[in-house]
Amino acid sequence: ASTTLVFGAAYTLWMVKRVYFGAVANEDVRALQDINAREYLMLALLAISVLVMGLYPKPFTDTMHVSVTELLKHVAISKLN
Repeated sequence: ASTTLVFGAAYTLWMVKRVYFGAVANEDVRALQDINAREYLMLALLAISVLVMGLYPKPFTDTMHVSVTELLKHVAISKLN
């Protein structure tokens, strides 16, 4: 098991080296540009939304509360029959 772990770690490091620091083989990929301001703004909005949902999920769980309660009632009734 330890040999497999060492080989797995070595392969992962080799793969990361090739992906991040290796030469670009495809010309289409080489022509790609970095992220522009509009894409950066969208990424920032999504990241902020995810953080807000993670730190304060109450508004989202309150929205789902009614439908989840009804679903649980339906499941409970179907298990009784």
